[in-house]
Amino acid sequence: MGSSSFASYVIQFPLLLFFLVSFSSAANDLPSFSNIIFNLDRDPLTLQYRININQGTPLATVKLVLDFSGKLSAVFCNKGAYTSSSYQPIKCMSPQCSLASKPVTCVSCNGTQTKNSWCHKNACSISTRNPVTRFSGKGELVSDVVYTESIYAFGNEGYIRGPIDLRPISFGCATTSNFLKGLGEGAKGVAGLGRSSRLSLVSQFSAAFPQFRRTFALDLSGLLIYFGGGPYIYSYGTFFGDLSKLFHYAPLLVNPKSKEEYFVDVKSVKIHGKTVPIDKKLLSINKTTGVGGAKIDILKPYTVLETSIYKALIKVHTKWAKGMNVTRVTPVAPFGACYKSSTIPPWTSKPGSVAFIFPKSEWRIVWRDLVSVNNDAVRCLGFVDGGLKPKTSIVIGAHQLGWFMEFDTSRSRWGFLQPESGQQ
Repeated sequence: MGSSSFASYVIQFPLLLFFLVSFSSAANDLPSFSNIIFNLDRDPLTLQYRININQGTPLATVKLVLDFSGKLSAVFCNKGAYTSSSYQPIKCMSPQCSLASKPVTCVSCNGTQTKNSWCHKNACSISTRNPVTRFSGKGELVSDVVYTESIYAFGNEGYIRGPIDLRPISFGCATTSNFLKGLGEGAKGVAGLGRSSRLSLVSQFSAAFPQFRRTFALDLSGLLIYFGGGPYIYSYGTFFGDLSKLFHYAPLLVNPKSKEEYFVDVKSVKIHGKTVPIDKKLLSINKTTGVGGAKIDILKPYTVLETSIYKALIKVHTKWAKGMNVTRVTPVAPFGACYKSSTIPPWTSKPGSVAFIFPKSEWRIVWRDLVSVNNDAVRCLGFVDGGLKPKTSIVIGAHQLGWFMEFDTSRSRWGFLQPESGQQ
């Protein structure tokens, strides 16, 4: 039932390990790698981003939906959904279990459950959570090997993506049948990227590679996710170099009631330089209730605003549109302000339609403030109404995020690019 050690992997995959060792030997004179990378994809229906992790024995690609609030990654394991000869149940009295479950609970298998390969006596019993449906169910804490890669520099000859090694990671095995409900087709679970948990992917990879910071970065254009920090070497147009040198930064805040989530210190919002009138209390986090403030959540396709903020934004934007002779048309759900595309001036003439103002920086949104619908004939302001009393006043969604960003929890900062820094 898959309790073999890492040694079994050596026996079953000699060619892969020979390649790993050969590559490592050939790269002895190269600078040490500073991050690891995985591919991403995006489900066309749910618009959820998924990390593609090659793990287990034999290696198999597992698609996990990115969850910025997740303390722990979780994979659906019931009824033979996860098969690997190298996975290991984690004991309930282990240090890992104390991180995953409070109070610590041990799995107890009765006569019926022993036929289920995912009931291991005295394993660590945990709660697994689906961030889309908010459903929590039972599961076990396990570990398995993950195949890792990085980008190596070859002097003036450029860069190559190559293997590093196999590393064990801990994750939850969800055994409740409806755990996958609401996740895009092909997803096998969720990837926990929470900023505080020591069992999130960010923390586990940081612990596995001592040179890494507790950092991850997203390339939503090239569909890559990096763990460990920069440099991020890119070539486009006339630019060749490290994208992190172009970053602007905003502080990451801690919400005492939602410590895993990525809150940013938004002070105001502007449209073409005009400040949107917002009740400042909505932009602050209530330390007692955790209500208010602004956070980043890639599970939201578009930015969600508290109703009064949303209405104020629409009012200011439509006033600008009227002054520019932009024709407003019937809104297309879920948006509230839509325009005839042919009447919208090019962004180069009026750049930075919407801007989020932070304490020492400004994040300008170009192209990403509008969403094309109806075969590009109509473009809508890509913000949606989140209701009168949401828990969080501003939730910045995937569409507005841009193409490259870094979440550096070790320095409590979010790195982003301005529009003129490259493609969007």
